[in-house]
Amino acid sequence: MALLDEQLVEEWLNRQNFFTMRGIKCGVDEIDLLAIRPVPAGFECWHVEVQISYRPVGYIGGDTNARRRTPDELSAGVGQWVEKKFTSPRKIQRRNEILPGAQWRNFLVHAVLKDEAELSLMQALGVELIPYKQVLNDLCNDSKNKSSSVATGIIEMLNFLK
Repeated sequence: MALLDEQLVEEWLNRQNFFTMRGIKCGVDEIDLLAIRPVPAGFECWHVEVQISYRPVGYIGGDTNARRRTPDELSAGVGQWVEKKFTSPRKIQRRNEILPGAQWRNFLVHAVLKDEAELSLMQALGVELIPYKQVLNDLCNDSKNKSSSVATGIIEMLNFLK
């Protein structure tokens, strides 16, 4: 399912004129998506992580234990997750190998979280949030942009249900 979600987010970015790279290896980790589009001042650069769950059992940040967390544990877990996904030296180096000197904005595409408080903690750490519903709605309502990607077939099925 994660691959399908990433493909739909990639299609959404492509329809906004971003050139995208998906599944960029970074040691044992990976970057879900890097998106770049030209703007008058150079390039707009997005690092996008896709974390989609409809019935979450655990938290995004920290260990996989599903027990209720204290605010301090929640904050520490989110901080670790943001570093692992966006701000670790390895991720910064990998992005700079692809486009040296670029100013990257960090985004999380998300659905349902076990604790919505994680979202405000991420925002405080500089992560911009994109609800997955927004991505799907934008794709379904965009009748003029079509591609031959797998995502387009999924979008057509979603529109058929309307």
